[in-house]
Amino acid sequence: MKGFRYLLVTALVGVLASSQALDITAKSAIAIDAGSGKVLWAKDGDASMFPASTTKIMTGLLLVEHCLPTDIITAPADIEKVKEASMHLRPGEKVTAKDMLYAIMLRSANDGCYAVAMHISGSVEGFAKLMNDRAKQVGCTNTHFRNPNGLNDPQHTTTAHDLALIGRAAMKYSAFREVVRTVKYQIARSINMHDRVMFNHDKLLKKDPSAEGIKTGYTVPAGHCFVGSSTRNGFRVITVVMKSQHWQKDDEDLMDWSFHHFEKKQKLAEGTVVGTVKVPGSDSKPIPVALAQAAYTLGPVGANPPKATQEIVALPKLQAPVKKGDRVGDLVLRDADGWLQKVPIVAQEDAQPSRLAMIAGKGSTGSKLFFGGALFVGAYLVRGRARRKMKYYGRPTKGKGF
Repeated sequence: MKGFRYLLVTALVGVLASSQALDITAKSAIAIDAGSGKVLWAKDGDASMFPASTTKIMTGLLLVEHCLPTDIITAPADIEKVKEASMHLRPGEKVTAKDMLYAIMLRSANDGCYAVAMHISGSVEGFAKLMNDRAKQVGCTNTHFRNPNGLNDPQHTTTAHDLALIGRAAMKYSAFREVVRTVKYQIARSINMHDRVMFNHDKLLKKDPSAEGIKTGYTVPAGHCFVGSSTRNGFRVITVVMKSQHWQKDDEDLMDWSFHHFEKKQKLAEGTVVGTVKVPGSDSKPIPVALAQAAYTLGPVGANPPKATQEIVALPKLQAPVKKGDRVGDLVLRDADGWLQKVPIVAQEDAQPSRLAMIAGKGSTGSKLFFGGALFVGAYLVRGRARRKMKYYGRPTKGKGF
């Protein structure tokens, strides 16, 4: 028993020592696992802070989610009133959504953000509501945006933890990832042809091969802020430093510490049968389901990760018929430390409609043709819009690029 206590005390002392050795100058900072959102390290991560231009991560996320890359964004007539204009838009100037994303995330264009807000919502107030609603959807609990660019406002606040969650959500899009890791990009403009080259303010992109952006920020009240992303050995970490004295060193130290102390470990291989699912509308017994991709756990380097519970969650509108290989839900993995992963599961057998369902489906030929045609047209229109958007932005969870 004494030996066990000695080992426990030694382990705790080691953890405390490694945490204390991480000397972060930022007033508030955090590092999270991008895959699950699990907090790896934090310093006053829930303190209310001014975000400065890291606000633009949310603006860029909404631009990706609400516009196609070829959509034309026209600068409003009052565009020149925006302070610290950045990309120097002229009234009536036209820029594609794709190029506007580069201008916002690389040049940190305040006027570009205003143009995006007006294009999507018609007003700054309406766009701010959209920003706050989206923040809640990604798990933010202490964020209140008042503008799309981060220009100082006493009521425009967030936290390091909330910013990390917003950055995590944005980095799920392949188009967003491509933009924020770009060092230099030339946009097309309709009026101001002499100001087309956008340079990224993130100096870490040239210093660290694993660095992926995301956004710098600075105002006098906010100080130096940075939201960063790095991937090493297939493990992505999102970091945030706010009101930092040395934002680059703070971010480098946070990244190095996170990758030194944590690692992903395969828990279940792709194709592993994890249970069964009862398919509504089928007479078949519950069908076996397997992982569509490998499941991983996250834990301290060199140690067993915390035990994770497993739960099979079927798709909410799952209905027969189901073919072998169809996705039927997710395997949800959780541990006591906040790690969570959802892995798609696929059917290993067919599940045919029950005889009762087939009989109920037999109606008049005319009604079936009418409703069937209406459903087909509706599905075609929805899928058409989805295809147009996915062609550029990629899938939110596993985008493959432009």
